Amino acid sequence: MTVAASLGWWLASLAGASRPIFASFVGLTAMSGDPFGSFGATLARILGVFAGVGIGIAVLQLDLGLLWLVAIGVLIGTLVGVALRVGDRVNVQPAISVLFLVGVGRSSAFDAGVVRVWETAIGAGVTLIVAVFLWPPHPVNELRVRRDRLRRELADDLAVVAEDLATGSGATAARMDDIRAHSLDAVREVFALDQARRALRLNPLRRRHAAEVDELEGSIQLAARLYRHARSIARDVADRPMQNEGLAAATREIGEAIGLALRGEDATAAIAAAEDRLAEVERADGGAALVVATVLRQVLADLEEARRQRDVVYSESKTYLPR
Repeated sequence: MTVAASLGWWLASLAGASRPIFASFVGLTAMSGDPFGSFGATLARILGVFAGVGIGIAVLQLDLGLLWLVAIGVLIGTLVGVALRVGDRVNVQPAISVLFLVGVGRSSAFDAGVVRVWETAIGAGVTLIVAVFLWPPHPVNELRVRRDRLRRELADDLAVVAEDLATGSGATAARMDDIRAHSLDAVREVFALDQARRALRLNPLRRRHAAEVDELEGSIQLAARLYRHARSIARDVADRPMQNEGLAAATREIGEAIGLALRGEDATAAIAAAEDRLAEVERADGGAALVVATVLRQVLADLEEARRQRDVVYSESKTYLPR
């Protein structure tokens, strides 16, 4: 943001502007928030400013009071902003540009509109260049950081559940709010994958990393599915307190298999060990323990499916290697 805002101000000053606030403002607004959205946000802001200036000049031709001009201009600007939305948010730039022009009045509206357009164009050009070459630093690295965070949170939450099952401490009930928040965060990361792919397409320096994004996408989607099961397991343990060392051991081993799978490593042996441990629990116990074991079985099914898909991809990559 600092680089984009400063360069925008400097270039607009060289072009003759005395205080080119709008040139700097583009970088500050477009590059705040999600790192994957800066390029799209900049384009939406440019279009929004241009549309807002046109709406503002048109509205000022109406022979109405100031309040009606503001109301009509903001309404039209908001409707246009819906069509030019930034991600899942309404683009407020058309409405802001209308307010700006109505505020300066009819006599200065055209000149002010022109200034806002060309300063925004300079700032947007700088921001687009920064968005491509500097921000985000690397979509793959960003996704890897997010995947690793989900992996650590999932491992920590399952460790608490396993400890609760082993000792009957009731720690799971105390941690339920965090587990719910982590589960919802995992779902949000899945929705962010589309933004990561769009950032990859728009950044010519990163397009060669598409295969790595595919792999990370699979890991993040797997983490979200596993977190749904983990949340269900935690809720069952919190609602039906129990002490079962066999179930605790199965939960720990499944946690180890999850860690390997989300790191992209071979989890075959860990999955097999967890299968054997869980089978012992299912043979020996019933009631509430069997309810938890059933959900753990679903976790293993997801891990096994992910392992098969990984093996297929690896096999195909070897098949098409040049001889």
